Amino acid sequence: MCPYADAERAAAVSRRWQHLHTRLPNVRFSMSVQGLLAPLGESSKPRVQSMARTLRRRCCGGGDTVKTLHIGYRKDVPFECRYAEEFVALANATRLELGVQCARGLPDEDAGEWSLELPPATAELQLRLYWYAVRPPGLHGPGVASLRWLALNGLAVLRPESFLSGGGVVFPALEELHIVKCTLPAGGGIDITSAAMPRLRRLIVTDVAVMSAATKAGIAVLADELAELRVSCRCATEPMATSDPAAYHLKPRFRALFTRYSCVRVRAPRLRVFEWRCCFADEVRVESVGRLSDVAVELAAGRLPRLWDEESKSLSVEDCDKLMKGILRWLLPGLRPRSWDWMI
Repeated sequence: MCPYADAERAAAVSRRWQHLHTRLPNVRFSMSVQGLLAPLGESSKPRVQSMARTLRRRCCGGGDTVKTLHIGYRKDVPFECRYAEEFVALANATRLELGVQCARGLPDEDAGEWSLELPPATAELQLRLYWYAVRPPGLHGPGVASLRWLALNGLAVLRPESFLSGGGVVFPALEELHIVKCTLPAGGGIDITSAAMPRLRRLIVTDVAVMSAATKAGIAVLADELAELRVSCRCATEPMATSDPAAYHLKPRFRALFTRYSCVRVRAPRLRVFEWRCCFADEVRVESVGRLSDVAVELAAGRLPRLWDEESKSLSVEDCDKLMKGILRWLLPGLRPRSWDWMI
């Protein structure tokens, strides 16, 4: 990986390296500074136009194939969005990584709907969305049919129309899916089915939170070919012994610290690996699983995160014990241990 600016300077000072920017397999264009707490800075149209000229020359002049294309840009800057779409189409990369940011304080914290056309060669897609206002895109194009690996990582709110909530998109070749740090709104959830992802074999759900302590949202996984399911959250509870209740100064609409789902439903007749760590659900229903070779269930009792003006609530050892027994009875109906406390 060579930064664009360094490759440009190297090409200018040495004949030997004058075509360096046309040979590198991994291309990274950062139109804006990325990161949850990073300042966005000012967009530079001349700099972005220079990136566009470089990529056009490479892709139209017989340069080496782009294997990985990473683009960092702002969803609320129209010209950056236009160039990002052009870069994706031109590069036709095997792996596409998009880091999408936007300004804070947008009306209703919503940057609006947007779509992403995947080119034919794209087999892997990573979406990093750095703020709640950036929605997951609507995916279309020939690359949807060839996509084998997909990761959605960021604070995006998974609205009912998103492609992870029954949005109607079919991924016929997708084998592995990662959902990380997203937020479930009231009435929303994650809905994974064989109809949408018939070849899915590995599903990893990490730090996916509900909007607030009162939000009712769940996860449904009905996948016939799924072999591995891992659901984990950061341990948000605090030990019971602390003197003062924990309070968080968070915006009322976006709390994203609560990981208590209303219901988790699993039907995966070929499942081999099941992992559940530090999440809580009012109900877990495992309707069908395969011959499991690896099972890990971990729960943590303690006080739950809350806003400063809310009543303190806690998750008791008895709550964890009940959920633990319920999960394992679904997974291993013949198991009758004398005690479960050591697992909590």
